[in-house]
Amino acid sequence: MLLKKYVKTRRKVKIFLLLAIVVLLVVTIIVLGSTGHSAAIELLLDERFIARAYRDGDTQQQQQNQERQPSAVALLQSKRDHGVIVPEKYNEQQIKARIIQSRLDHMRQQQQQQQQRDNEVEQSRTTLDVVTTAVHIFYTANQIWYKSKKPSAPPPEHPNDVPLTTPKPVKILNTAFYPALGLYKPSSSLLSQHFENIRSCGIGVLILSFPGSSAKPADTALLNQIIELAPQHNLSVTFELSVAGNQSVEFVRQQLQDISTYAELPGFYRVYSQSRRALMPVLYVSNAYKLSDSLGRLLCRQTAAQLDDGDGLRRILDAFFIGHIRLKSHLDVMRRLCFDGFYSKLPSNGAVFASTWKNWSYLKSYALSYKMLFVPTVGPGFAERNKFPRHGDIQRHRSNGRYYGVAWRTAILNHLGFINIASYNNWPDGSQIEEVIPRAGFLDYNPGTKTKYLDLTAHWVGNFLKTRQEAAMTAQNCYELLNQTIC
Repeated sequence: MLLKKYVKTRRKVKIFLLLAIVVLLVVTIIVLGSTGHSAAIELLLDERFIARAYRDGDTQQQQQNQERQPSAVALLQSKRDHGVIVPEKYNEQQIKARIIQSRLDHMRQQQQQQQQRDNEVEQSRTTLDVVTTAVHIFYTANQIWYKSKKPSAPPPEHPNDVPLTTPKPVKILNTAFYPALGLYKPSSSLLSQHFENIRSCGIGVLILSFPGSSAKPADTALLNQIIELAPQHNLSVTFELSVAGNQSVEFVRQQLQDISTYAELPGFYRVYSQSRRALMPVLYVSNAYKLSDSLGRLLCRQTAAQLDDGDGLRRILDAFFIGHIRLKSHLDVMRRLCFDGFYSKLPSNGAVFASTWKNWSYLKSYALSYKMLFVPTVGPGFAERNKFPRHGDIQRHRSNGRYYGVAWRTAILNHLGFINIASYNNWPDGSQIEEVIPRAGFLDYNPGTKTKYLDLTAHWVGNFLKTRQEAAMTAQNCYELLNQTIC
């Protein structure tokens, strides 16, 4: 009715519609302007809240950061032009730099945390104040970290093609674990650190591989350095003489002559002999079972007149010889060769007869029957990093220290005179108790700290000493070295 009354022509209708559209546009602009202002305020409040949430609690650090850098609110606010957000230009270099920097900061933080944990572990390590010569450990003075591997030749393009060049051998790291001290070289400070770790485990004797007369001057100097440094850490040193079946008696005689120059040094390990009434050096002979044909009875003890006139090896060096065995038949070989005892050397349970734990009671009874000494070899595991291991399939997993514990427990229950450990740092065989660090592509001691097997060794040496003292009080013979003497 109103439209018919006031809008009687078509021209007036158009003017009315145009005015209505203009009014709607003005109202829309006003409404949008007010909501944009409130949204900007809320966004700014959100940015300030985020800045406060990520701000450090230390007020001094905040002041320093404010002096050096713009405020967190300014960093979080986006660039604006008259209240309108200006999108940031994509810069790939800056984004990569930010990512790398954040990763570096994260790595530094992890290193600091690891260092703090290591310091706490060092303070809470299991150590022994008592050092016993009844526990020996194999020690490798000069490590060979790399081995050469011949790469496979590329396949020929044609069956009749002959390769023109032979591929050069590639050096690869010869260890399944990565040492915490890195790929170290022997030095005075390193040896002192190693010897202190060994002493803190209660171990009193180091077993070194004797290089012989063909050794390099550097190896001989290192050997002399170890023998001089060991007594400063309350340690003694003995040698493992390595022989083979094709080596003559003259080779063994020459080796004993070289060892006799070291046997009188203060750092060399000796035990008191009741029959000789003197201190006698103790020597290990690796692969002794291979000498059955060449050695004969040259190691047998003789009278004083025979020692002066004969060509026996004890005339050169009268020592307590302990031979290496693998099989049950090697026991008779050791007895015929007049060895004073025998040891198993290999720490792999079940690999051979001598290294099998359930056979140790038999080996001990055999030794007592023939007035000999049996020395078992315990180890935390065995992990050669070879596709085809040198000793066959004898890999033994550590099982979080349980394998090591069973070997120690078996030796302790058999009330053996003394024990040797393989090894402190034989990295190629993977039988070391030295500290390791986690690293990609290598095994480690997780779950546990890097000193896990040093702590376990100290624990088991302590248990061994308790039972050994009880056995020494009731010992009926002197063939087990329970009272630091032999017959």
